[in-house]
Amino acid sequence: MDSIDSVRIVRLSKARGPGYSRRMTKATIDKPARRTLLAACCIALSSCGLVETPVAELLTDVPQMAIYAAAFNTQQDRFRVNVSYDERVAETLERRADKPSLVIGRYLKSSRSRSSFQALDHLFSDLIVNPSSFYAGLLELGNYEGRQILLPVSFNLPLIVFDRGLEPSMPDGFVIDLADLESLGAGLNKSSKASVTNMGFGPRWSPEFLFSAVGLLGAGFREGAPLKWDREALDSSVAYIRAWSERANGSAAKEDEFQFKYLYLPEYRSVEEGRIGFAAMSSSEFFVISEERRASLAIRWLSRSNSIPVEEDIVYAGICRKGEGRQAAEAFIKWFYSEETQRAILEDAKRYRSIESSFGVAGGFSAIRSVNEKLFPLYYPSLLGKLPPAGYLSPPNVLPAQWPAMKEAIVLPFLLEQTGPNPPDGDRNDILEARLQAWLKRRSTD
Repeated sequence: MDSIDSVRIVRLSKARGPGYSRRMTKATIDKPARRTLLAACCIALSSCGLVETPVAELLTDVPQMAIYAAAFNTQQDRFRVNVSYDERVAETLERRADKPSLVIGRYLKSSRSRSSFQALDHLFSDLIVNPSSFYAGLLELGNYEGRQILLPVSFNLPLIVFDRGLEPSMPDGFVIDLADLESLGAGLNKSSKASVTNMGFGPRWSPEFLFSAVGLLGAGFREGAPLKWDREALDSSVAYIRAWSERANGSAAKEDEFQFKYLYLPEYRSVEEGRIGFAAMSSSEFFVISEERRASLAIRWLSRSNSIPVEEDIVYAGICRKGEGRQAAEAFIKWFYSEETQRAILEDAKRYRSIESSFGVAGGFSAIRSVNEKLFPLYYPSLLGKLPPAGYLSPPNVLPAQWPAMKEAIVLPFLLEQTGPNPPDGDRNDILEARLQAWLKRRSTD
């Protein structure tokens, strides 16, 4: 109040001549006039862009963010975060002219999305966020041309589930290599005179496993026009899977027959029953199974040459260059990335039993190493002694914003077909390219 009155006095003194400011004192401005003056100044400053709104809009495809924002809003009264949910946050961000303050979601590193974000390096220099607390590879993926435009929030990993009684036969305490999975699975096959009654593992039972496997074998799907990949590696990885099915299980047709006949339950249930030896899952799926069921199961992280592929739907956070309420957005980021906050998130999830429907922090492992190492085993006992070494994590390539729909409609069906009993004739890379282009054309006319 005093500073605003002083500004007013100086301006009046200049306008009305020397000595005016000595006659114009603070006492002569009554309280109603001072309130009017303050309001007028605030309006003027706001119109000039000098005072920004304390409210931030958070656009997200992570439902849990609504809970986190509500907690932030109740713990302090200076800022407020309002949440807007959108399943296709990256595509929506591209189309929106009025940008939100803060975006937390998947596939934000695509070429069209990343142009919306401001650099966040000042958060490191101001010690709001400690860069050394993150997994290095995930943090690097959020860097563009030397600027940190996105901060990792959460991630998931592919894993293999098996009966705890098989633990002594496992060659490694953390990971299971593709080659070991093939040989161990084949060793559990059982047949009667008529058919196979037990099968250790079929690489084609899970389309997501197929995608992870061809990624480990070098297929390298990444953003292109709209998608690129290593053509030779895709050829060789498909051939590898086909040979796996032949060597371990007789043929892809026998795997399909077994799956149709026996695998009508979730595959981890078939592991429990002893019908199969191994099941492929995501960490986001496995850790919402009840602890009672998980107690009879063991896990290893899927790998090849000690490389564990991070699933491509990593959640990132970014602040939009043209969004309002950036101070509120930064305050939320500072609050969210503290270990204390994430402990409270996990504790509340346990207390209110949301831990039974959503894994970890924002649907996955935290991007903060200490949270995973110190806190996650307390809430997920299956992780005790099983957390993957940080150096094993292999982040995915940058993918287009429409990747989820593209993967579901084209890539996964293509991999199942190409590794199946009757793949179509022709060059498989050309087939995939043609299907992608046809799909894009249909979408553009919808």
